Amino acid sequence: MTEGRVAALAEGALMAALTVVLVLTGYFIPLFQVFTNIIWTVPIVVLTVRRSLRLGVMATFVAGLAIAFFTGPLNATLLFVQFAGLGLVYGHLFKVKARPGLVLIAGGVVSLFSLLLSLVLTSKLTGLPLGGLLQEFETTVNYTMEFYRRTGMLESGMTPEQFQAALTGMINLLKLLLPGILISASILAAFVNYLVAEKVLQRLGLIERGLPPFRYWQLPWHAIWGVIAGLGLWQLGDYYGLAFARKVGINILYVYLPLLAGNGLAAVSFIFYRLKLASFLKAVLVIVAMINLPMALVSLVTLGLFDPFFSYRRRINSPGEGE
Repeated sequence: MTEGRVAALAEGALMAALTVVLVLTGYFIPLFQVFTNIIWTVPIVVLTVRRSLRLGVMATFVAGLAIAFFTGPLNATLLFVQFAGLGLVYGHLFKVKARPGLVLIAGGVVSLFSLLLSLVLTSKLTGLPLGGLLQEFETTVNYTMEFYRRTGMLESGMTPEQFQAALTGMINLLKLLLPGILISASILAAFVNYLVAEKVLQRLGLIERGLPPFRYWQLPWHAIWGVIAGLGLWQLGDYYGLAFARKVGINILYVYLPLLAGNGLAAVSFIFYRLKLASFLKAVLVIVAMINLPMALVSLVTLGLFDPFFSYRRRINSPGEGE
């Protein structure tokens, strides 16, 4: 038992050291920071699956102290608040062999909560209000206007009033979609982290099955109710002048758009697979879609919206063919 405990502690120290290396790589090489910020929790996931959640928490704490020594306590605290919980939750759910859908949902919720908590901590520690970033954007409009006026970039047909109106419109759009942007960013971070962790765990033989092939990915049929709610709130807000309801509806639709497009792309991938199209023909179709990107995106979103409800792929799929 003593040898097993020593081995577990040694493995915990090794995974903590690997976590520190990944984080510091992103910190000292900013080009890799976006990537390392998402995957540095993978060693913690592996440790939690192989050993225990308790050892994963200990390794996370030790790694946090080591990183704080190099980057300062503020940077280390914000980084670990934003991502450490996601790694520990993933590790525990992988260990108990939870379904991939449940793991992804839990990861998305934890990622969103961690992001909001890190924003609150940033506001408290820096003294900058949560809306300070948007206010800074607003204050830069006039400076940007002056810069373009001095450099003569406004002499190409756009008047200063038009340019200022365009910048103000962009800022207002950012304010409107900020909740949806935060939710989408959290879902994306959780999803990428899941994919990397799953591949690593499969290579190590710690899990047997994960997500099915991309062509079989499909939103549940009841996901359409979210779209209906978003459209309903948007129209309700417009009709009765309810700004909050309109904002909620628009943000719901904003979050759903990439999900529906991804679902539609999976359906297209399934159709390509079933039709056994030649690689040349697939490449031609992809090029045509890229040339007509707006129409292609609308088509993917529409297909992704109706695919879960009508189950096109299940109807096409042969009885003996599984995921």
